Amino acid sequence: MKLRLATRTSPLALWQAHTARAALTAAWSDAECELVEVTSSGDLDLTSPLSEFGRIGIFTVEVDRVVIAGAAEVAVHSCKDMTTELDTGTMLSATLGRGPVEDAIVTAGGRASGPTFDELPAGARVATSSARRRAMLLAARPDLVPVEIRGNVQTRLDKLARGEAEALIMARAGLERLGLDDRISDVLDTERFLPATGQGIVALTVKHGNWPVHERVQAARDLESWDEAICERAVLRELRGGCSAPVGVHARVVEGVIAVRARILAPDGSRAIEGSIGGARDDAESLGRTLGEQLVADGARELMRS
Repeated sequence: MKLRLATRTSPLALWQAHTARAALTAAWSDAECELVEVTSSGDLDLTSPLSEFGRIGIFTVEVDRVVIAGAAEVAVHSCKDMTTELDTGTMLSATLGRGPVEDAIVTAGGRASGPTFDELPAGARVATSSARRRAMLLAARPDLVPVEIRGNVQTRLDKLARGEAEALIMARAGLERLGLDDRISDVLDTERFLPATGQGIVALTVKHGNWPVHERVQAARDLESWDEAICERAVLRELRGGCSAPVGVHARVVEGVIAVRARILAPDGSRAIEGSIGGARDDAESLGRTLGEQLVADGARELMRS
């Protein structure tokens, strides 16, 4: 069976697509996979802050539309970039094995000689395009200066080398997948920096109603990452927060149990609402929904808008 995989063109996106292709061919020996490269709005505009695009899913919606149009059978995404509510024309079919969930500090000195997060001097500029990371940075170290940055992993490293910031906050998983883990000077613990929904997970979507392809793609599903993603996305859905909201969510499956924790912050990091819940992993989605409802009752939506 021929499967065309729609993907963005960045090195990390292509790593994800090649990994998805390997998982699908391992599950189905007769699968013939080829890549269909797509350039998204978020890839074309590398200067505007993400908050100024006026919509969510700037890295994923256009890739999904290629699948809806019939130019590909499968879309490959970083789960953390996906819209909370999928396009009505697509459905989530699989998630691959989860990588590291933590954020990381990247500095010019890297692993060899770079400072840890706590060692960064007061007034140091720390670059990120994420509202969540910005808020958590300010909550943990209000003496640091968050600055906006755009571009793929290498573009951001180049900007760091040119002195546009003293440090970057990036996903540990992406750096390790590109063989750039030596650039990490500190891994941020999830107590202070709760990860984004779906961080470290590669997700595969197909056209809604294309059940033959859906069944094929399901065979590549990693069951633990699937339950974690479903749970985390349910929390975010109840909060009505998009992938760019100042929200951290982390679910973890251990044997038959899943535990999830979420934190919603004011954009300036001055206030936070947090909650957690646990239960049987078969109830992953309903547990996420319940936690989201509890956080809403505690004022989470108002805090995000403050």
